[in-house]
Amino acid sequence: MRAQVGSVTLTLLTVLMVLLAFVAMALDLSRLYLARGTLQTAADAAALAGARQLDNTLTGTLNAVLEAQAVLIRYPLPLEASTAFDPALATFRLGVCANANGATSALHGGSVTAPHWSAQAPACTFVGATGNSASTGVMDATGLRYLEVDTGLQPALSPYFARILDQLGMGPSSGLTPFGYAVAGYAPPVPPLLYR
Repeated sequence: MRAQVGSVTLTLLTVLMVLLAFVAMALDLSRLYLARGTLQTAADAAALAGARQLDNTLTGTLNAVLEAQAVLIRYPLPLEASTAFDPALATFRLGVCANANGATSALHGGSVTAPHWSAQAPACTFVGATGNSASTGVMDATGLRYLEVDTGLQPALSPYFARILDQLGMGPSSGLTPFGYAVAGYAPPVPPLLYR
């Protein structure tokens, strides 16, 4: 009889550990999806607001990037309690179509990259842009009607509940990194359109 009680206790503890693992994973993933959804909404809003400024002029390209940056900075982003959204991690590119031509673009004689730029057919030329200086790095704004916004890899969310599993030796407590990515285009009189 005593052996059966010990066997039931061991089985119950094993089942509770498995349930704890699933609860921890579900809570951590829900935090990641919440942060990812918020960053995606911010990227969408920034791309749409910035694209509205594109008017085939160099001033328009600068205004587009500045407007997109302003939207990202004002957007309430629920990341970690001790960290805020870092606008310096956000990257912007301008193009003549909605499809990027690769992961690197020229800017001020150097290059800019972002982790979520992807090439799709038909690919077209995109040029890196920044609103931190008097110029966007764009020499000719003709046809640049699309703004690409990547919020970048923001600070990782520490998996609070998965740490329990790490302490029990059941799994690593690596961080979860959210991001947002969007492309919007504007050709008046049609309102700005979001492409992804």
